[in-house]
Amino acid sequence: MKTKLLAALLAILPVAASAQSPSTGSGRSVVTLQPAGEDGKYTIETSVNGVGVRTYYTEENWFVSMSTTTYLFLYENGYIHDEDVKGITTLKLPDGSSSKGAAFVIKRLKIGDHVLVTDIPAFVVSKQTVPLIIGSSAFESLGEVTREGEKIVIGDLENIESIAEVVDPVDSLRAAAQSHLEAEEYAEAVDCFASLKEKGALNMLSEYQYAVLLNLLGRDKDNITVSQDWLAENEGKSITMDYWIHNGLGASYARLGDNAKAIASLEKAVQAYYKLFNTSEKGIKAGNFKDDNLGSTLYRLGRLYASEGKVRMTEANCALAAKCGYQSAIDFCNQYKIKY
Repeated sequence: MKTKLLAALLAILPVAASAQSPSTGSGRSVVTLQPAGEDGKYTIETSVNGVGVRTYYTEENWFVSMSTTTYLFLYENGYIHDEDVKGITTLKLPDGSSSKGAAFVIKRLKIGDHVLVTDIPAFVVSKQTVPLIIGSSAFESLGEVTREGEKIVIGDLENIESIAEVVDPVDSLRAAAQSHLEAEEYAEAVDCFASLKEKGALNMLSEYQYAVLLNLLGRDKDNITVSQDWLAENEGKSITMDYWIHNGLGASYARLGDNAKAIASLEKAVQAYYKLFNTSEKGIKAGNFKDDNLGSTLYRLGRLYASEGKVRMTEANCALAAKCGYQSAIDFCNQYKIKY
């Protein structure tokens, strides 16, 4: 039975799902599961609109959900289009909390080697750190979903034929870089960006992710100047880019001990995020917006103000981070008795 959450999402996004499988016979398709080290969760191989994305599968009643970082990456690089986005929706999550984010359609969701699901509804969950989570509920329209050991079997599929999907090595490298970034595997992400650079395939986003990462790892301290020059020329062309670059530069400056520049960059990152999600300090204080990405930036900003001895700004930013639901900020506020 679909959860109320899934039913609400399906009401927003009409589904025209189909699936294909070449090799299992009798309309059955088998997808191999790899244990993810968490109860009830497994990793499966997937691609979203042709881009490989690290994915968890759960047998809980869950839909298809994507992290904010992955969604913005796919949107900024043209894998999710404006016409795929169906609006901003607030959904109640299984833990009782609410999440506000984009409701959208994934045009092509390839699972393993053989299953292709089209026009499947998905939702951005701001608290989510895993790039993509797929629940068994998402496959109900495709037939019975059963477990056979370390495999899931989707039965009674129609239109059984081979899927010949060409994997673009550039897309694969970009997706791998993004997965490494989300896992905070920065050295591996840099290697992916270096390969993209060799292929002449660094786009606007990946070029400056690469520059900031090189600086963070201490491999190229001059890149901060390059990034600043580029920012002066391109600031305002993309809200998402403004957030990412200011946030990355803030972290870079903090590592270099230039707290004044770090604070200035992070303040700009916060304002870009407010604009991106049409929220504000007032909305956060009212408890209307929960987001770990913003919470992390606000908390980092608060700690920088603390290092400068600015108590009021420290408390204000850490309290906002706690209201965003960012656990480190909540712990900090509780420890120092800061109201939020």
